[in-house]
Amino acid sequence: MASPPATEPPTLWRNPDFLKLWSGESLSLVGSQVTVLAMPVVAYLWLHASVAEMGVLGALSRLPMVLFFVVGVWVDRMRRRPVLVWSDVIRAFMLATVPLLFVMDLLTLWWLYVVVFVMGVFGVLFEIAYRSYLPVLVPAEHLGDGNSKLQLSDSMSKAVGPSLAGFLIATRSAPLVIIVDAVSYALSALFLVSIRKREDPPPADAGGTMIAAIRAGFGWVMGHPVVRPLAVASAVYSFFDIGILQTLLIPYLIEGPGVPAGWVGGVLAVGGVGAVAGAWLSVRLMKGVGPGPTMFWSTVIGNSALILVPLAGGPLWLAIGVLAFSQLLVGLCTQVFVVNNITVLQSATPRELVGRVIATIWAMGLVPAPLGALLAGLLGEAVGMRPVVLAAALIGAIVPMIVLALSPIPRMREIPRAPAGADTPA
Repeated sequence: MASPPATEPPTLWRNPDFLKLWSGESLSLVGSQVTVLAMPVVAYLWLHASVAEMGVLGALSRLPMVLFFVVGVWVDRMRRRPVLVWSDVIRAFMLATVPLLFVMDLLTLWWLYVVVFVMGVFGVLFEIAYRSYLPVLVPAEHLGDGNSKLQLSDSMSKAVGPSLAGFLIATRSAPLVIIVDAVSYALSALFLVSIRKREDPPPADAGGTMIAAIRAGFGWVMGHPVVRPLAVASAVYSFFDIGILQTLLIPYLIEGPGVPAGWVGGVLAVGGVGAVAGAWLSVRLMKGVGPGPTMFWSTVIGNSALILVPLAGGPLWLAIGVLAFSQLLVGLCTQVFVVNNITVLQSATPRELVGRVIATIWAMGLVPAPLGALLAGLLGEAVGMRPVVLAAALIGAIVPMIVLALSPIPRMREIPRAPAGADTPA
């Protein structure tokens, strides 16, 4: 049984279970940033994947996002910690096969397809369980602080991981450095196993049939005046920026502005520096100006910075400077938005719906990405990468700004709270 609220530690720094979750996730995030850079480099430079094949790789890594709706129901029907542990263990095993097969001279692009797909499946399972687990592990008044700390780790990983990956790739074969991520997942699993707090058993029915449960989560999201525009804006951003722009980003930086492969990690790492600042600022802005204005203006500034990516050109030093400034703003604004967004969702959602609601938001925010990734490869092959990157940056930046501007979000000064025992929005 979960501990009663009165026994909760007064701060997260005195909550050993949260510190274990935070430590394991921090290690895992650094390792994952190494793979984010190393895996495309393995496919593009070592296995000689074409632009179209890079699109397939990006699509397969994101295809499991279509499972978000189903996974949200599963998570609401089981304890979260075992899900987190086994997701880490399986991902550690799959990543470890890449350097092993490379050493044996058996690594193929087809196996990379399998690895990124399986990683995506268990990444989806972990993401929903992880976001649903935090409200179980810490009291409601500490959610904002908890999300800020977890996002700070994400930010630090973006600052450290790409630089580490770039250094390792420059001195070692890219397939071999992926073992760093495999080890990080194994360590994360060990931290999770050591958490002492136990969850209450989920409700026996947890929403009835699968279809009824999915419908309840989706209906709640689309009926909430604040959550609905966040979900719609995320869907647009997912297709154009996560799907198209991010799929082509690394090969575009190498082939377009001509950034050397070993320097790409350094450019991306600047975004991590901005993300660290964003995670630190997020709760302060939430309390100072309100979560709504914070989310709106971070979207405006961060999305506008994406447009600088296809505009970067001229001498190499100038192109790298523009790209680094773009990544700095994107990293800062993304973390500010994410901390506020997650805290609003966790606070506004009834506890019995939290898995399904977060799954619905993540599904709407990420399911379009595989389609965008596949389209990125096809269009990049047909018309070249630069016009595709430019169109994706423009549309993916402007449309979400309009959606949020027309919603109550820019004027929302307080975090909405879920009515006790309610399953529909107030």
